[in-house]
Amino acid sequence: MRILVCFKAAPDVEMLIDEDWAVDKKLKIDTSFVKNTLNTYDESALEIALNLRDASEALGTNVELSTLTVDGGGATAILKTLYALRFTKAVRIEPQEDLRFRPAATAAIICQYVLHHSPQDAVLLGRQSDIGENAKTSLLVAEMLGWPCISQATHIELADENHLMVTHQVDDGHIRQRIRTPCVFSVGDAPCTSLRVPTLRDRMQYGKKAVDVLSVEDFQLPVETETLTGLEILRHARAGVIIEGKNPAEKARVLYEEHLKPMLSQK
Repeated sequence: MRILVCFKAAPDVEMLIDEDWAVDKKLKIDTSFVKNTLNTYDESALEIALNLRDASEALGTNVELSTLTVDGGGATAILKTLYALRFTKAVRIEPQEDLRFRPAATAAIICQYVLHHSPQDAVLLGRQSDIGENAKTSLLVAEMLGWPCISQATHIELADENHLMVTHQVDDGHIRQRIRTPCVFSVGDAPCTSLRVPTLRDRMQYGKKAVDVLSVEDFQLPVETETLTGLEILRHARAGVIIEGKNPAEKARVLYEEHLKPMLSQK
């Protein structure tokens, strides 16, 4: 079974200070100096794929893992790590234009890669990325491929060469189904949210393979109906009060007299 996992590396914006949030004329924020990371959805999708490969050894079924990202050079370190985890193929598609908020374009690239470059039996994607958070890409990939899509997948098991047992979340609980491939899986709040760490030996033996780099010019992008017109920072600051006092007892008295007692008297 051939399984493709698609991910989106995103800069760790928690490392930015207020002065770094400066939007330039191209509606971008300079994040070249911060580390690129994976979100929990993408980590879960990658770890689920590795678990499927591990299980295939006991069942005598061959599972071939490959991974794909549409990103610049910032994703190279992550792709090298996935090679060290013994993914068979790691591919990066170099964008020539801004695709941050263009899920249809990203989905079209993934679809064309599967149809024309590397046929697959299953495609796994994290539910959404930290950039855009549109949660559309996996659904659009399934629509373009003409495959069924299982959303909010939390657990996937190998049934046989052509079927997967999938547990996915619905409004009132979870459903477990036997799914025939090919299929697209959108991974949601899975319990396995952390990607395993490769050993130093595996990094030395497998992690030095060259990443396959393709140009976005080899793919046909759809005409976009939506364009990015602006960016602004969402402030999540909360009001706070610093209670002054000579000792803990005095601070506790001030807390009660000036803050808790008035609230209790209103009830």
